[in-house]
Amino acid sequence: MTVLTQAPRADRAKGETLPGGVMAIRLVLAILETLARQETVGVTELATTLGTTKARVFRHLRTLVDEDYAQQNSGTDRYSAGPRLIALSRVAALTPDEGLIRLTRPVMTGLRDRFGHTVNLSLVYGDTASICDSLQGNSFVGVVMRMHMAIPLHSTAAGKLLLVDMLERGIDIPSPPYEKFTENTITEPEALRLELSRVRDQGWASAPEETVLGINALSAPIRDHRGDLVAMLSLVSSIQYISRQPSRDMLAGLLEGAAQVTAILNPRALS
Repeated sequence: MTVLTQAPRADRAKGETLPGGVMAIRLVLAILETLARQETVGVTELATTLGTTKARVFRHLRTLVDEDYAQQNSGTDRYSAGPRLIALSRVAALTPDEGLIRLTRPVMTGLRDRFGHTVNLSLVYGDTASICDSLQGNSFVGVVMRMHMAIPLHSTAAGKLLLVDMLERGIDIPSPPYEKFTENTITEPEALRLELSRVRDQGWASAPEETVLGINALSAPIRDHRGDLVAMLSLVSSIQYISRQPSRDMLAGLLEGAAQVTAILNPRALS
C-alpha cells in the first residue's frame, strides 16, 4: 500500500481567501509534487491528503493526463508521473533520472531474457554520457560495466550515438587525439567522421572490439517528447555472440525496445 506524505502547499490553501486561479495553481503543483514522489497514487488518496474534493482532483488529473504530465496506469484507477513531468525532472536534476530508469527497466528485462546478453541504459548529460542501469546477461561468462562514469564517446556504441546527435545539433565534437584502447579503436578524425555518418544513416551503432578486445556492443537511441536524445539502450556481449554483422533479429529487437521507450516518452508521436 502506498502511503502519501503531507503535501507541501495545497493544504495550506484550505481556509485561505485566495483567488480561484491561485488556489487551482497550488492544487495542481501539489498534485505534480505528489506524482513526482510517489510511484502511483489514487484520486481518493490525493483528495484526502490535499484537503479537497475528489471531483476537483479528478478534473485536474485529467488535464495533466491530456498534457502528458500524468498517466493513468492501464486497467486501474491509479496515476503516475507522465513523460513530460519526467522530462522536466531531468532538466532540473543533477543525478541520474530514476523515472527514466524505471520506465526503461521492463524493456531491458525483456531484451535480456530474449537474447541473454548484458543490457545497459546510458543517460545523456550535455556532451557526456554514463551507464546508469545495467542488467547482467545470463550466459556463463558475463560482461560487467562500470556505472556512473563518463564513457569514451569515440570507441563505444552509445558514445557514437551521442557524437552523431552533437553534430546534428551543430555542436563541436571532442577534438583529437582520441585514446587508442585496442587496435580496432578509431582514432583518425576522418575515419571517425565516416563512421558517424554511417551511424547516422542506419540509426544505430556498434563498436566491435573498439574499447575491449573480444567485446562488442549494439546501441539504439531513446528520445523524449521534444525529440532530444536522452538515453541509449545497448546490448553488450562477447563478439562471439554479437558479431561485427549483428543478426537481424537481435538488431530489430534492440531498435524495437528503444522505440518502445521513446513512445512512452513521446506518446503524441504515435497519434
